[in-house]
Amino acid sequence: MRLAELERAVQDHVLAGGELPRALAVAVAPPAEERWRIYSDAYRLRLIESLGAQYPALSARLGADAFAARVDAFITTTPSSFRSVRDYGAELGAFIRAEAAGIDDEMLAELAEFEWLLAAAFDAAPGRATEAAELAGVAPADWPGLRFGALPSVRRFATRTNAVEAFRAAQADDADPGAAPPAAAAAPTEWLIHRPALTPQFRPFAPGEAEAFDRLAGGASFGELCEELGQRHGEAAAVQAATWLKGWLLERVLRRL
Repeated sequence: MRLAELERAVQDHVLAGGELPRALAVAVAPPAEERWRIYSDAYRLRLIESLGAQYPALSARLGADAFAARVDAFITTTPSSFRSVRDYGAELGAFIRAEAAGIDDEMLAELAEFEWLLAAAFDAAPGRATEAAELAGVAPADWPGLRFGALPSVRRFATRTNAVEAFRAAQADDADPGAAPPAAAAAPTEWLIHRPALTPQFRPFAPGEAEAFDRLAGGASFGELCEELGQRHGEAAAVQAATWLKGWLLERVLRRL
């Protein structure tokens, strides 16, 4: 076996595990199985440890042993294709959801997805937010044409369980793994996630606010937003749009295009 072939075989075995290929068994002095297991086991243990740091609330919620078992199954079905371990694990929530057997797993899936978005907001590139004071000089005739985009750290999320409550419970100093029993929400809750400084922040949107934010951050002009809100708020549409816009600017989540 040539060196390049041997290297590929080593990588494939470490990533996939399973029975040791004969080519690797003969490449190392006995006991080859035990020697190779050191590498394959260590690889998985490091990934489990890394994902434990990536998903601290999920790990606390499940407990160390149950979390390790879930992640080990995830690693088996979803081998890493990334050079950096930071990029691995985005699909953990989807993996839990695919095997969900009830509200407990649904909440765990949302908890994992929520934690990943918080980390993504933390890692996002910086961006300069538009200050509310910068719009003071905009002429009234120019307001309808104003357009905005979301800052790189902005993330959106919708929950149908009490996953965020479980996240807060896991983050508490006196965290209780039994706090916030899994529960389905009466209606989905829309969340705004962003990083105004060094720490990610999140909050629920008010009724109707999430749709308006998505429209404005997605390319609609301020005038177009007011027209769409007019169907719901009538003559108060412009006031409602301006109120939300001011709040988003104060939160530092938008930049003027």
